[in-house]
Amino acid sequence: MSATNPIVTVILCTYQRPHYLGDAIRSVTLQDFQEWELLVINDGGPDVSQLVAGFADPRIRYLPQEKNRGKSVCCNIGLKEARGRYIAYIDDDDMWYPNHLGVLTKALDENPEAGAAYSDLYAVSFIKDEATGRRYILDKRMSVSRDFCRPFMFYFNHTLHVSLMHRKDAALRVGGYNEKVTSLIDWNITRKLVFLYDFVHVQIPTGEYYMPLFKSDRISIVQRKDKRKFKQNSRIIKADFPPEPWTRVDRVDVIFPVEQWDDELKNKLCDLIDEICHPIRIILVNNGTGLSPARCRKALGELTELSNIRIINSKQKIEDIFAFRLAAGQSDADYLLLATMKLQPKAVQKRVMAGLDFLKRVRQSEGVKWDVTEEAESNFEFLINRELFLRKSDPGYADQAVNLNKLPQVLPEGFQFDLVMAEARRQFSKGKYSEALQSMRQARKFNNGTPTRAFSFDFYTRICLALKQYGEAEKECQALARAGYRPDNLIRLGEILQAQGRHKEAVQAYQEGFQTLGMTENDLDSSVFPIDFPRELNGFTALIGLGESHLELGDQAEAARMFRRASRLRANSHRPFLGFAKLFLATNQLDQAETALGNAGMRDGRDPETHRLLGKLCERRKRLDLAFTCYLKAFANAKDDEKNLDPLYFTGANLGKWAELKPVFQEFLEHRPGHVQAVTKLTTIHLNLGEVDQAAEICQSALNRNPAYAPLKAMARKIEQAQAEKKPAPAEAEPQSEKLDED
Repeated sequence: MSATNPIVTVILCTYQRPHYLGDAIRSVTLQDFQEWELLVINDGGPDVSQLVAGFADPRIRYLPQEKNRGKSVCCNIGLKEARGRYIAYIDDDDMWYPNHLGVLTKALDENPEAGAAYSDLYAVSFIKDEATGRRYILDKRMSVSRDFCRPFMFYFNHTLHVSLMHRKDAALRVGGYNEKVTSLIDWNITRKLVFLYDFVHVQIPTGEYYMPLFKSDRISIVQRKDKRKFKQNSRIIKADFPPEPWTRVDRVDVIFPVEQWDDELKNKLCDLIDEICHPIRIILVNNGTGLSPARCRKALGELTELSNIRIINSKQKIEDIFAFRLAAGQSDADYLLLATMKLQPKAVQKRVMAGLDFLKRVRQSEGVKWDVTEEAESNFEFLINRELFLRKSDPGYADQAVNLNKLPQVLPEGFQFDLVMAEARRQFSKGKYSEALQSMRQARKFNNGTPTRAFSFDFYTRICLALKQYGEAEKECQALARAGYRPDNLIRLGEILQAQGRHKEAVQAYQEGFQTLGMTENDLDSSVFPIDFPRELNGFTALIGLGESHLELGDQAEAARMFRRASRLRANSHRPFLGFAKLFLATNQLDQAETALGNAGMRDGRDPETHRLLGKLCERRKRLDLAFTCYLKAFANAKDDEKNLDPLYFTGANLGKWAELKPVFQEFLEHRPGHVQAVTKLTTIHLNLGEVDQAAEICQSALNRNPAYAPLKAMARKIEQAQAEKKPAPAEAEPQSEKLDED
C-alpha cells in the first residue's frame, strides 16, 4: 500500500450528511484492492474531521471547503488533487462492495483504449429514523444495467457516478466538470467523455446507491422540483462540449435564419435543444432585422448561458437559402440541419441520431427529411453533409437538386430494445401475455448497447408467471443470483417456486432474499413502521410470500406471524389481510375471515383475489347465488385472469346459470385468445344451452391448435353424440308411380 503513489484516487464529496459518511468511508477501507487514496471533500458542511481522523488511515485526506460551492466544484478540486491515474467516486450516502475498485481497475488495465469503466449498482430504497439516523432497507433492485451505448448516453446517463472509474487524464482532456452544472453532475462528465472514448461495462454488482422513500435529499431529486431550473441545467450540460477534435462523434450544426427575435423563437429553440439528443451547435442568422448582436442575445434570455449558440449577422434581409449558405461557410461541422420556424422538434424522436445512422448506411442518399405533415411544404428541415450542401447550393453548380430520403419516425439501432420492450409492456397490460413474451424475446436479440438481463428480468419474470412458463424463468433467475445479483432475484425465485407449488424451496429462497436486504424482522418493531407507500417493495413481497408458503405447508402459526410482520411493514396494503382471510378460511373461522376481507376491501377493492375469497366464504355458508355474484365481480376487475375461471364456472354450473356464463367466457377469450381451458368450458356451456353447432365449431378450432389436449378430445366425443341424437331418422323411400314405370 502506498499513500503517496496510489493507482486509484477516490473522490468523496460530502455536505450535511454525517450520519452516513462513516459507512461510505468504511466501504472504501474494506476494498480488496488496496492501492488507493481517498479525498474527503467537505463542501462547506458541518466539520467531520474527527470522524475522518478516526479511521487513522494515511491514505485518507480531508479537504474542507470554507463555503458550499456545489458538487461540480468539489469534483474539480478532487481531480486537481488526485495522485492516482484512475478516478473513482463514492457519495457520502452510498457504499461499495469489497470487489468494486478491483473489478474496475482490472477492466481499465485490460482495455487501455477505453476512457472509463463502470459496473452495476443496486438501487436501495430505505426509510430513515430521524431520531437515530438509522436506515432501514426495504428494497434492492437493479434499476440501471445497460451495456455501453454512445447515442443513448447523449439521451440519458446510464453510467451512475458511484459505479464509474475513469482515467484522470481523460477527465482533464475533456475539461473536467462544468461548475455551472448544479445537478446531474455525473451526466456532465460521462457525456463529455464519450466524445473521445469508449466505456467498458462490467456486468457485476459492486455497490449500492441509496434512495430514501420519503424526503429525498439527493441533488437530482431535489432540483427536479423546480422544472424550469432543472431544464436549464440539462441544457447547460447538453451545450458543454470537450475540446476538438472529437474522435467518435459527428459534428452537427443547426442553422436557423431569424427574422424576429421574440418568445416564439425562444420557445422553438428550447424545444429544439430539449428534443434533439445528439450534440448540436446552433447558428442563428440575424437576417436583416436591424438588431445588434447584443440585442439579439438579450432577446434569448437564459439561453445566452449556453455555449453552443452563436449569432452571425446579415445586414440586409436575404433568402433563406443564402442565409444557410452564409452560416455554412462559417461552420466546420460534418453535417448541417437546415431549420426554419416550420421545424417541429417534438414530432420526431432522436431525429438527428436516426438521420445520421441512415446517411451512413444508405450511401446514395444525399440528405434526410422527415415525414412530418407540418414540415412537408418547407424546402428545408433536412439533414445534409455540409460540404455537399455548399457545393449543391453554389449558384454556379450545374446539378443543384438534392437527393432527399423521407424518413418515417424510426429510432436508431441503440434504442430498438427500448421500443420493443415498451411494446411488450403494452401487450402485457392488455393481457396479451404470449405476444408480450414474443416481444421480449425479440428485444433480447438486440445486443448493441442494450439493457442487460439483470435489468429486464423483472418484467420477463412477470410474463413467465402469467403464462406458467416456470422452467426458463427459474433457470435464468438462479443464474443471475449465482452471478451476484442476489437480493431481487432470490425473492423472484421465491415467487417462481411458490407458483409451482414448491413451497419448501420457496420459503428458503424468500428467507435468503430477505436476509440479503440487511434487515431483520425485529427491525419492524421500530417506530418508523408501518409506512404508507404506493409500490410493493421486495422486502414486503418476501414476507407475504413466506406467509402464503407456510400456510400451504400447514404451518399456520408461522404463516400468521409473517402476515403480521408484513402488515407491520406496510399499512396501506391489503395483501396481509388477504393472507389472514386464507388462514381463517383454512381453519373454518368464517366470521374472522369476513372481517379480514372487509379490511382488505377497504385498502384495495379492485383486487380480484378479494372477491374470489369472498365467493369462497359465501360457498362455505351455502350462499351460492351470492358466491356467484362475488366471482362475477372478480372477473369484472380482471377479465384476463384465469384464476377467475374455475370458481365462476363451477358455481354457475351448480346454479344452472349457463346463459350468464356464456358472455363471461366469450369476453375472457377476447383477452386471452386460444386459452384451451376456457375454450373447453365455453364448449360445455354451448352444449348445455343446446347450441350444438356452435360448440362443434369452437371445439374443432381448438382441437386444430391443441390436438393432444384430452379434455377437448372428450368434449369432441360428447358433441358427436349430441349431434347424432339431434339428427332426424332417415325418411323411407317413396314408391315409384305407375306412370313413371310406364315411362
